Amino acid sequence: MKKLFIMALAAVAAISCANKPGYTVTVNLEDDSFKSIILTNNAKENPIADTVAVENKKAVFTGEIATFDVFSILGVKEGEDPKPLKRNIFLENANYTITIPADLENDKVKVECNSPIQNQYDSLNTLMENIYKDVDMNQLQKEYMEGDAETKEKIMAQVEELGEKADNIMKNYFNQNPTSAIALFNAASEIRYVSADSARKILDKFAEAPEYAENRFYKAMTETVAKMESVAVGKTAPDFTLNDPDGNPVTFSEFYKKNKVTMVDFWASWCGPCRRFNPTLTKIYAKFSKKGLGILGVSLDRDKDNWLKAIKDDKLVWSHVSDLQYWDCAAAKLFNISYIPQSYFVDSEGKILLAAPKEEEIEAFLADYLK
Repeated sequence: MKKLFIMALAAVAAISCANKPGYTVTVNLEDDSFKSIILTNNAKENPIADTVAVENKKAVFTGEIATFDVFSILGVKEGEDPKPLKRNIFLENANYTITIPADLENDKVKVECNSPIQNQYDSLNTLMENIYKDVDMNQLQKEYMEGDAETKEKIMAQVEELGEKADNIMKNYFNQNPTSAIALFNAASEIRYVSADSARKILDKFAEAPEYAENRFYKAMTETVAKMESVAVGKTAPDFTLNDPDGNPVTFSEFYKKNKVTMVDFWASWCGPCRRFNPTLTKIYAKFSKKGLGILGVSLDRDKDNWLKAIKDDKLVWSHVSDLQYWDCAAAKLFNISYIPQSYFVDSEGKILLAAPKEEEIEAFLADYLK
């Protein structure tokens, strides 16, 4: 009886182990020069990176995950930096077999799995690829560069048509699967480019799905929306102090008191769109500065000489500040700046009047406000 009881316990234990939730990621390599493989979620905060040595051209990862995440696979060769082999593995508690070809330039990575999320993502990618499968984009680009005006117009129309087809595939998918994991992943990337009101609606939609409560993409969206709402129209702009080109501190709240309306303009010397917009902004300043417009340029530069040269070359005659910390600029973080050029307009008391407007909206706003 005792022996049967022990055997029964062993059987239960075996069943429990067999049914234990978790993932297995098997990476098969056709190139035998890789020494190890890295599985990483590339997160800025609380990153996860697991490294496994390659044996017989294979690396196997096992673990358990509470909510889906998106990982990349990197390969490491002797004396070389890690090389990206496969991006966007939607990791959940499932089994994955990933075959990495020897020629990544011409051969496709093969993913076989029982992950519903990954299979859905791969199906979407296949639909997108089918749109472009009969089009040689490199040849099309060459023809565009060498073609006359009529040829360029035809090529642009063709490219726009292909892009519209691809957009429609994604729109249809998101309409049919508004709270899917792929929709969440996409929303987390795109939410910073919409208004604060729209961002709140997107976040609230995913808040109704309890399975995402601990997901890092949902948490990141929550933080982003909170920051967006803190600099929404009607809120008091966050204050900051940065140095001007001569090293003198300039406090934003002291600066905007001097003007009827103040534009805080986030830009950089290395930013092509910023430099292309500067001539337009120069005309806007010339037109409205006497009516009460002030501009405080906040540069996301790292090199002071490049910053000063751009101010001089572009004839930017308004006030400028920077801490030369690139994307770590303290003021940019306060305003949740994720792209440039980007601007905010405040009144003489610091109340935000216009948040992250499109370039073509700026002059019309000023003409109305300063009439």
